[in-house]
Amino acid sequence: MSELSRPAWSRRGLLGVAAGLPLAATLATPAVAAPASAIRGRQGKKVTLKLGSSQPTHTENAHTVFFDAFVADLYAKTKGDVGAIFYGDSQLGPENKYPNQINSGALDMMMPVSVWAPIVPEVGVLTMGFLFSSLDQLGTVMDGSAGKILQDVFRKKTHAEILGWCFNFGGRNVLSKTPITKPADFHGKKIRVLPSPTFVQTFKLLGADPVPMSFNEVYTSLQTGVIDGLEHDPPTILQFKFFEVAKNLTMTQHIFDPNAPIISDLTMQRMSAPERQAVRAAAKSAILVQRKRAAGAAAEALATLKQNGVRTIEIDKAALADEVKPLWKSFTDQHPLTKPVLAAILKATGRTL
Repeated sequence: MSELSRPAWSRRGLLGVAAGLPLAATLATPAVAAPASAIRGRQGKKVTLKLGSSQPTHTENAHTVFFDAFVADLYAKTKGDVGAIFYGDSQLGPENKYPNQINSGALDMMMPVSVWAPIVPEVGVLTMGFLFSSLDQLGTVMDGSAGKILQDVFRKKTHAEILGWCFNFGGRNVLSKTPITKPADFHGKKIRVLPSPTFVQTFKLLGADPVPMSFNEVYTSLQTGVIDGLEHDPPTILQFKFFEVAKNLTMTQHIFDPNAPIISDLTMQRMSAPERQAVRAAAKSAILVQRKRAAGAAAEALATLKQNGVRTIEIDKAALADEVKPLWKSFTDQHPLTKPVLAAILKATGRTL
C-alpha cells in the first residue's frame, strides 16, 4: 500500500509508544513523556489527565476543539497544577475499549458517548435514526431534562461522570462506493456502523447490512470491498481521507449525536475538591466553545469534500424516517427510563410517536 493510499490513522505515526503507558492522572508524578512535537496539551505540576480518542491528534476536530479550550481553562484555573494530554489517532486502542478503561481508572477521559451502549444501553436513545434534523435541536434537548436524565442514569451504571454535552461536527451521512439515491438503494449494502445496537438496528430497518467495525479498520475495508460504505460526519470523512476510495455522499443526516467529555470517578477521587470543581467548570466553558465551532466546521468540510470530487446526493429523508420509526417505540419500551428522553426530543422537533 502506498503512503498516499494508506489510511490516515496509519500515516500519522504520532505517539505510537503511548499505548500501554501508565495512567497520567497521578498525583505528584511527572506526566507521560512524549516527543515535544507529538504532544497536544499541557502537563500539570500535580496531575496530568490522559484523554483518549480515535480522532487525529494534530487537526481540528470535534474532540480537539473541546480539548484545547478545556486544557487551557483548566490549567489557568488550577495555576498549572492540573493539565491534560490528548492521545488521538487510536493510540490507546479502539474507542469501544475505553469504557472499561475509564471504569477501572486506567484512562482518565474520553469523548464518545455511543460506545457506552453495552454498559449503559439507555444512551442508545440518542442514536436512533432520524430523531433530530439540526445541531440546534440537539442542543435544546440535551440542555434540558433529557440530558440530565441520561447523565443520572450514566452515573448510576458506571464509575464515570458525563461533564456535559458537546456536538459532533454535523449530522452523519452515508459515504458509499456506488450511489445511493433512493431508499431502496440501501437494500443489501454493507455499511460500516458504530458498534452500537441502535446504529445497527437503524440500518437494518433501512434494508442495509450494517457492519459494526472498529474505526481503524474502516479505510482498508472500504478499499478492499469488505464494506460498501460507511456513515459519519463530513469532517471525519475528510480527516481520515475516506473520500479517496468512495465518492458518493448521500445526505441522510440520519443521526445528530452528541459527544461528551467523560471522566473516570477514580480520576476525580485522586484530585482535591477545588481541582474537581475546576475540571467541571473548565468542561462547561469548553463545551460552549466547541458547540459554536461545530456547524461551521461541518460546512467547511463538506465544501472541501466536494472540491475533492465527492458527489453529494439528496434523498427522501422523510421516507427513511418512516422506515426507522418503529425503533423509537421498541427501544423505549425495552428501556423505560428513556421514554421521557424521547418525549422531550419529539416535543422539541414538533412530532409525535
